[in-house]
Amino acid sequence: MKTIWITGGSSGIGFATAKKFIKNNWRVIISSSNMLKLENAFNKIKKNLDIKNLHILKCDISSQDEVKKTITIIEKDIAPIDIALLNAAAYSPNKKQNFNIDNYELLINVNLKGTLYCIDILKNYMKGRNNIIAIVSSPIGYRGWPTAGAYGMTKAAQLNLAESLYFDFKKLNIKISVINPGFIDTESTRLNSFKMPFLKSADFAAEKIYNGLINKKSFEIFFPFFIVFFIKIMRIIPYKIYFFIWKKLGNF
Repeated sequence: MKTIWITGGSSGIGFATAKKFIKNNWRVIISSSNMLKLENAFNKIKKNLDIKNLHILKCDISSQDEVKKTITIIEKDIAPIDIALLNAAAYSPNKKQNFNIDNYELLINVNLKGTLYCIDILKNYMKGRNNIIAIVSSPIGYRGWPTAGAYGMTKAAQLNLAESLYFDFKKLNIKISVINPGFIDTESTRLNSFKMPFLKSADFAAEKIYNGLINKKSFEIFFPFFIVFFIKIMRIIPYKIYFFIWKKLGNF
């Protein structure tokens, strides 16, 4: 039986993906910084699925010590990790476009430093095993968006990191994958004050993630296709046109 560790697995995409892997006979470990949410997630899955292969572990990925402790427990007491899905993230939309350094530091600590802490420990266990480290980023990392300076910066960094490690970790025999979901109905996206086009469910995201990691073995997994492909095109248009589009969309 293979094992997947999912950070931020108590809700949203992480929770839905945990259910998908359990249904396909994987051993699943979900972690979160909130133990109460983890217990609630465990009980929800318990109602409908066989949970003998489900484990919960509290882990705040912004703490290097907690990351090291959690991965060590999994590797030594549960099972070697075949896939690490680094999904945990902090999100706080800046609706008023205020520059708040505390918000930047929070998102850097969780989204960027937390990802690095996980990778740093995982690489020591995974090297030579042909395992997968999958980083959940966002299409917002493709290019700067209004009101998204802090979140977009960390997601852009994750994208760049995944692209670089794709090459660097080949020598360790570790596969790197990056996941870029469009608008998915989760606790985080419900904080948005604008209409989200092509909004999809977390279960939809889980299907795409499972298929991309297990069947297609893709480097980049993105969905829904149309909206994310459109954002990809936005990366290559000149700044003058890009800024004009945003001015028309929201007078930014």
